[in-house]
Amino acid sequence: MKRKLIEECLKIALKNNTPNKHSEWDHYHHYSFVIVNSKILEWGKNRRGSPLLHLGFPAYSKMHSEIDAYFKAKGLMDKREKFEVINIRLTKTNIIRHSEPCKCCFAFLKNLGCQRVWFSTNIGNFACITF
Repeated sequence: MKRKLIEECLKIALKNNTPNKHSEWDHYHHYSFVIVNSKILEWGKNRRGSPLLHLGFPAYSKMHSEIDAYFKAKGLMDKREKFEVINIRLTKTNIIRHSEPCKCCFAFLKNLGCQRVWFSTNIGNFACITF
């Protein structure tokens, strides 16, 4: 993954990382970016929403950023097209934190044919999971 693309995703995440007054969402925000042919196709954010029980998510969960991004991008992608995901987690004060996908999102992305997931770490760099 090109550093320039990760930096572009980080800029979008920082620009959109506005603190929400509800305490549950003040602690962290996850941003996911669907990447096709080294370009950002669409992005999503964790948010309130109905739990996706049919996808294996627990009843207490909300809309995860990976799911939000994929649902926005799926109409723009060819189903055979390979894609990657970049995950970024930010605190309300814009500190980068660990954003590895949960086991449900990991399985979801793997089943869709995602090639790699890049995710932020607590020390500010990015790690990669290759499927």
